[in-house]
Amino acid sequence: MNIEKILKSYWKSITEERKEVFSFIQTKHIFTAQDISENFPNLGRASIFRTIRLFLEIGVLRRLTFGERSETYEINETEHHHEHMKCTVCQNIMNFDSHSICKKIFEEAKKQGFIIQEHSLSILGKCQKCTN
Repeated sequence: MNIEKILKSYWKSITEERKEVFSFIQTKHIFTAQDISENFPNLGRASIFRTIRLFLEIGVLRRLTFGERSETYEINETEHHHEHMKCTVCQNIMNFDSHSICKKIFEEAKKQGFIIQEHSLSILGKCQKCTN
């Protein structure tokens, strides 16, 4: 994913800050604003949240929901789309292929005349290690 090309296609400024934050989040599977803040201590919280909001708007990131207070994000990889299961005991997050589930969701939305802008399916439970 080329962030400069994407920003340019949306007529957004290509800044060093945005490129650096994007390079950092590409090394993470799932991350929070706090993770970015810890890696870029000289970057203000407002700048971090503006960058995250921009990346969400242009489709670079997707928001994950686990019923927590802080939001979690990941790079939006449309060709390798997946969803998540989180263990409520050890906090481990596992991916699963969701192609068939997402296909059904989009079919149902289309039937109802609903245009999906963003979706996230997260499942909470106990992993195999924690149930034994």
